[in-house]
Amino acid sequence: MEVWQAVAKLKGTLVVSCQASEGEPLCSPEHIKAMALSVIAGGAHGLRLEGKENIRAVRAVTKLPIIGLSKWKNLSEEERLSSVYITTTFDEAKELAEAGADIIAVDATLRPRPNGETLAGLVQKIHAVLKLPVMADISQLEEAKNAASLGVDLISTTLFGYTKETASTLEPGPALHLLAEIRNHIDVPAVLEGRVWQPHEVASAFQLGAYAVVVGSAITRPQLITARFARAIPRS
Repeated sequence: MEVWQAVAKLKGTLVVSCQASEGEPLCSPEHIKAMALSVIAGGAHGLRLEGKENIRAVRAVTKLPIIGLSKWKNLSEEERLSSVYITTTFDEAKELAEAGADIIAVDATLRPRPNGETLAGLVQKIHAVLKLPVMADISQLEEAKNAASLGVDLISTTLFGYTKETASTLEPGPALHLLAEIRNHIDVPAVLEGRVWQPHEVASAFQLGAYAVVVGSAITRPQLITARFARAIPRS
């Protein structure tokens, strides 16, 4: 398997997801750029960014690998459990590439894609036309195996707990068991992502053979971080 330069740079590193949802105070390219520079100063060796505007803003200030993705904004949390919503089409991937993404993250679940596109076709076109590697966001081992058979370059546990099939197994911590399963059955580099809140979880992931670890909310979502502390206040 070809090892893309951007993928090679992520081996053994911390990647930070700098994202903010619409309506949140930090949801602007300038704020995302400031967030990215802050996490780089703290030791991040890669970034995961949503949207071409944010990618373009951050690309202007760093040469570190950027994992780019797009999200469908018009889906409720309930609808996201049964619908693909992360970089669903090639047109979305092309926009991310043009903005400066080095790696394209795609929803690699087995759910139907819009416009009659297939995951196989999307991966092939990203490789052949955009000349970029693909990160497959999956929720279970079957999806990881399928993504590997299609030639993806990284497999991430991003969607565990966020699909209809895995929502009932949502855990307070990351999907370390799924990471271990991927490592035991698949040769494609495996990334731990999703609900990583503690440094010891990062260490555990690398002990299990993670290629890289992506941390998001625990670092870059102040409202969620604050809420965790607020919930710790004793109620009389």
